[in-house]
Amino acid sequence: MLCPYCEKEMQPGTITGDARSGIRFQPEGVKYTLGDTLCGIGKLEAAQFKWVRFYIPSHYCSHCRKMIIETGVAK
Repeated sequence: MLCPYCEKEMQPGTITGDARSGIRFQPEGVKYTLGDTLCGIGKLEAAQFKWVRFYIPSHYCSHCRKMIIETGVAK
């Protein structure tokens, strides 16, 4: 997927989170170790709260630091 802001290739991955490790982006095909988690690798700076574990498919542009997620909203 190309970034709609800078037109460079975006990295596919998943936004994950839980009450202990916060909210982070994990690139597709990459497994974080416990040490990575403790060091804050992949942690989203914009995250304002933590709750239960979740997963959201997403794409991240490391050039302009934008993230795209596709989602529906329950009615």
